Amino acid sequence: MLLPELAMTKHDSNLTLDQRAQEDTRVRVERRDGTEVPVKLRLLGYDGCEFEARTRFAVGEQISIHIYRMGLIRARVISCSRRVVEAEFVKDCPV
Repeated sequence: MLLPELAMTKHDSNLTLDQRAQEDTRVRVERRDGTEVPVKLRLLGYDGCEFEARTRFAVGEQISIHIYRMGLIRARVISCSRRVVEAEFVKDCPV
C-alpha cells in the first residue's frame, strides 16, 4: 500500500493547455515571405510545438519560430484549427 504523500501524481496536460501564456514570453513566427506574426506559445516539445495566432496558417507551410534566448527553429505546420497551430520541427536543421 502506498502512502498518499509518496504516491506519484500524473501530469494533467489539459490543465497545461488551459493556462494562459505569460505576456512577456518572447516568441514570434516568421513566414517564408519575411512576415512576422506574434504568437502565444502553448506547448514546446522535442519534436514540435503548439501556439496560438490570430493569423491563419496553411497545413504544410514552412515557418521559422524565434524563441527568445533559444534561437531560430525551422518548422512545418501540421495542423491549424481556429487559432491553435501545431508545427513539427524540421529534422535536418543544423545547430
